[in-house]
Amino acid sequence: MSNLYRHIPAVNKVLADPQIIQVSQGLSSVEVTAVVRSTLDQLRQEIAAREEAIPQQEIMSRIALELETSKKRKFQPVINATGVLLHTNLGRAPLPQVALERLRALGEGYFNLELDLRSGARGSRYASVARLFNLLLAAELGPSDTTSSLDTVIVNNNAGAVLVALKALTAGQEVIVSRGQLVEIGGGFRVPDVMAASGCQLKEVGTTNRTRVTDYAAAITEQTKAILLVHPSNYAMIGFTESTPREELAQLAQERGILLIEDIGSGAFEPFAEPLVSSALKHSHIVTYSGDKLFGGPQAGIISGRKDLVDIIKRDPLLRALRIDKLSLIALEAVLELHLNKDYKELPLCAMAQLDPSHVKQRAEAWQSQLGPGLQGEVVAAESTMGGGSLPGETIASWALALQSPKLSSAELHEWLRRRNPPIMGRIVQDRVLLDPRTVLDSQDESVLAILRGGLK
Repeated sequence: MSNLYRHIPAVNKVLADPQIIQVSQGLSSVEVTAVVRSTLDQLRQEIAAREEAIPQQEIMSRIALELETSKKRKFQPVINATGVLLHTNLGRAPLPQVALERLRALGEGYFNLELDLRSGARGSRYASVARLFNLLLAAELGPSDTTSSLDTVIVNNNAGAVLVALKALTAGQEVIVSRGQLVEIGGGFRVPDVMAASGCQLKEVGTTNRTRVTDYAAAITEQTKAILLVHPSNYAMIGFTESTPREELAQLAQERGILLIEDIGSGAFEPFAEPLVSSALKHSHIVTYSGDKLFGGPQAGIISGRKDLVDIIKRDPLLRALRIDKLSLIALEAVLELHLNKDYKELPLCAMAQLDPSHVKQRAEAWQSQLGPGLQGEVVAAESTMGGGSLPGETIASWALALQSPKLSSAELHEWLRRRNPPIMGRIVQDRVLLDPRTVLDSQDESVLAILRGGLK
């Protein structure tokens, strides 16, 4: 039996093998050693089960494959040719160049994260970014009593924003929500779960497809603290439906002395039209929204609203547990400055959304002209989508290269593209793989062309 294991090399010999050294580039020595040990253990188990020796060449090939697989687990650039602008699996909004430069300039050293340079005392990490958000909102709202009493605080994501706002303002009391707005967002995270974690008491009203202002009014009791409006950011309901406008809910909340809290999810600012944060703030006391969706920045949850309420949220202990980290704040500050200066062309998300379809078609035709052996394709009309739970049901006219291969099925071709370096992500439509240039950065065109030109080998 011992002869069955004769081809299994010692770990140190594997680590010294030129093939293994080559394939290990980019991995730490600790990772490489762990992969080698784990693979050799698996091979011993296979030999014991099969009672059959494994040739040394196969052993080395298996180790090399596992090392390549380990590399794939690391973060790396991916070419997004899906046509989905805010692709959650691919990091949502690409950051603008100015944000990347600011991250490098401040992230490589120390900076005044929580230091007031005027007084030398400890400051707030939220102050600078909150001030810029307040200025941006005031510019969109115009002079009003709302803007003079407005404030903002930032946490790590929008689910966290909803959670801390509800906990600080409504814990132990009733919060009324339409049944049609008890949505589930990405990763199985549900609004009722967020509410339960906040300590408030969920009170459902209406039906899945119809909720009237009278349903809200009838549900209000002495224990009611707020009405929660949840924007259906990741789905669209059509047909026999009815929902209550926020204006009516704001009036009801004022009459009954309760709060109107609104989660608008994506949270649009110019140049996007809906769901505008400024429109929500004209009626709702507190509005929560995301930084990495239509705003085009890093992951963040923003809470804007009446200053006295934001002050209460700032004092809640949960805020520290959910606080945004320094790198996200740096990027967010840079993106805010672009919005304030209306430099929308510098925001990759805005630039992609506004690309002329004729320009997208030209790029798709350039890709088609370079197809290598084993690849066939035609340029077809397509529809890009915003994605990331933003603007459900809305599409952007686009063009795509529809790829096929006589050698591979559409699923196999999709996988082949994903396994390239860099990986290319497309989408399968009618048994073809569509590659939409709208979501591919101009700087990535050469990589796409090189992969397509090489064809199937």
